[in-house]
Amino acid sequence: MPHRSAPPATGRRAPRKKETVMLTLLRTAVLVLPLVAVAACQNEGPAERAGESIDNAGQSIKDAIDPPGPAEKAGRAIDRAVD
Repeated sequence: MPHRSAPPATGRRAPRKKETVMLTLLRTAVLVLPLVAVAACQNEGPAERAGESIDNAGQSIKDAIDPPGPAEKAGRAIDRAVD
């Protein structure tokens, strides 16, 4: 008669095959979905360009009322270089 081994010392049971497959699928989704989201954000549509124009106009009005300091100007230059 075969002898069954004792459960692991941590008190956790070994995962079943179905659980292992589900965990693998979940891990894959967690890794792939952000990449898909980033890839989808590369193309600018007309609404996004219009929104940026409105944002830039609002920023220009704000700068006319309260001019930016040197640190803010440097930050904006870095943002433009990265975009």
